[in-house]
Amino acid sequence: KKNKTSNKQVKLSAKKIQKDIVRISGGVALLKCAGFRSGAIDVSNGKEDSSQSVSNNNGGILELFPKSSSSSSSPSSTATLSTSCLEFLKKFRREVSEIVSKHTATCIPELMEKARNEDLKKAKPSVERIYFAAIELRKLFSNVIAANDADGRVSIDFLSLDSGSQIFKYRFRSVPRCIDILKQMGYKEVRGYWRVVNPVVETFVAAVEDLSAEISKIRTKTPVFKATSKLVKSNPGQGPRVLISTLSACLGRIIDDPDNVKYHKLKLSVLFRKSGGFLNGSRQMLTRLGFKVDDVTETATLRYTRSGEVDLNLVELRRNDLLRSWGELNHS
Repeated sequence: KKNKTSNKQVKLSAKKIQKDIVRISGGVALLKCAGFRSGAIDVSNGKEDSSQSVSNNNGGILELFPKSSSSSSSPSSTATLSTSCLEFLKKFRREVSEIVSKHTATCIPELMEKARNEDLKKAKPSVERIYFAAIELRKLFSNVIAANDADGRVSIDFLSLDSGSQIFKYRFRSVPRCIDILKQMGYKEVRGYWRVVNPVVETFVAAVEDLSAEISKIRTKTPVFKATSKLVKSNPGQGPRVLISTLSACLGRIIDDPDNVKYHKLKLSVLFRKSGGFLNGSRQMLTRLGFKVDDVTETATLRYTRSGEVDLNLVELRRNDLLRSWGELNHS
């Protein structure tokens, strides 16, 4: 805005300015490049005045193209910004945006596309694996962003992932491109943990945005979404809503008490009685949620991992996908 004085001044003592500019190496120099000047800056040689450094002038103000500035690098010395000043600022902003874009570009779009293409060459569908891996990557990177926004000492827990966790073993390792993404984002495996040191927050913000875009591309292709869609389209009335609500509650009990095996087996007669009878697509829904349907005993039993444990992370992801799918289909 041309004539608003506050828009042409930067108060160095402001908390946000201190955090985002003054304490960052090169931050004040970048302001100088944009045309800001103060008594604390020796504009003749481009260096700080040793007698009055910026760090000692935290209460000072940098002004955009001030009258007192005699530097030839300033496009204008008038109080009101001229056309040449505005053109200079537009060009400067454009150049900075291009640099930021270049340095915050992530490997995610390329590697996720490779993961999807690799999936097409395999007999076993793994759209769900790619989808859930992307969701867990987004959570992991969001923790890094949150840790850097927090005041005080940052816990290393926010910057680490246990190699023995279900997330790493079953979500990331089953999609090798996720390991490539971790490495590209600066993670290294140290003593059983994948950790990132001194992360560039802007890159992680861009990564979260890229992952959100990738998740959006395949969200309607997950097995749970397709099963939910079939259930809704094949059964008019309240039956689908009741069944989905009941299944969500069943999965919730497993999540809350995973060691209680009685929650791992569902009686079909009880399940369908609550939803008003057998529904078209209900068997497929149970299968997609991770249950093995036995028509002889009329039960649906939760499948375990090869090591015989409950993949609790997968149960939670599928439950969330069920509720998300129902919400999108119910409001479409």
